[in-house]
Amino acid sequence: MTLRELDYADPCPVATIALEVASTNETLRGAAAEVFDSWIDGLAAYYYSCGIARPAARDIATSVIGLLEGAFMLGRTARSPQPVLAAATAAAAVVRAMRAPSTEA
Repeated sequence: MTLRELDYADPCPVATIALEVASTNETLRGAAAEVFDSWIDGLAAYYYSCGIARPAARDIATSVIGLLEGAFMLGRTARSPQPVLAAATAAAAVVRAMRAPSTEA
């Protein structure tokens, strides 16, 4: 689904909960952290399988998730997909820059 199809409502319910309760409800904060960690772990594993060194893969995955979560918030408030499109472009550039050089001739 796209932001437009959602009418810009809650593109990431996990982030909404995390922002609302992280400082007041330890159980929900922990649950949200586990979800984000699982997303980061999965994305880092994918990047690693594509040739990015393990520590860099985790850093990039964290950055990409952060880019997208921030872009969802900006897109929601602006009622525009542009922040998400810009974040996707930036995330792709970061990943391309960090890919291990090819060993093929």
